[in-house]
Amino acid sequence: MLSYKLIRSNRKTIQIQILPDKTIEVRAPQNVSEKRINNFVVSKERWITEKIDEKREIAQIPVNHFYVPGETFYFHGRQYTLKSDNESVKKGTVYLSGNNLIIQTKVKTPESFQNTFVRWQKEMAREIFTELFEECWNHFKNYYPKYEKPVLALRTMKTRWGSLSQSGKSKKARMTLNTLLVCSNNNCIKQVIYHELCHLVHPNHGREFYETFKFFVPDWEMLKKELECLFIAKD
Repeated sequence: MLSYKLIRSNRKTIQIQILPDKTIEVRAPQNVSEKRINNFVVSKERWITEKIDEKREIAQIPVNHFYVPGETFYFHGRQYTLKSDNESVKKGTVYLSGNNLIIQTKVKTPESFQNTFVRWQKEMAREIFTELFEECWNHFKNYYPKYEKPVLALRTMKTRWGSLSQSGKSKKARMTLNTLLVCSNNNCIKQVIYHELCHLVHPNHGREFYETFKFFVPDWEMLKKELECLFIAKD
């Protein structure tokens, strides 16, 4: 039996809510017996489990950078040290040199460094994700040829690595990848892409979804942990 917090009020129906911390709240009318409430919760146990699993997929992704020389950044699975080029340029640019991430800007301020870095990061994410998406899709469609290729979009998100929206049969699905994934290596990025592609077949995180996901990414759990370790806030 699932444990839950019961809240009674002057409502007419029983409602189940899964909170962000994955605890369960049940709201019920004043005159409904606990037995009926328990039976209702039991009847919804599969739905509750699926919703809790969905919330486990949500990552908390802190982005705490000060954009000052000497600070470390991850790009494509490697760690780099931010350095400022003394040369003043009209348009900010970024390039890699050894273990350093060099930023060239006209004005040498953290705000200018941030704007230049974020623009470069998005450009690199578009280039890398497009190539990996094509690779994953070509493999995926060999096993599920009836599905249409999703439209790829990029967005910086604080709570998800990726998402897949399917608005109806008349429109293509839309896969959105978090630009921050560019910090990780190719295998971690492909793990997220396959995760979203599997949602074409299985919309929820049930047993069949994970069986399909594991077929494409046998070590997905290890890769997921590896990805999340990049974003653990350190003192």
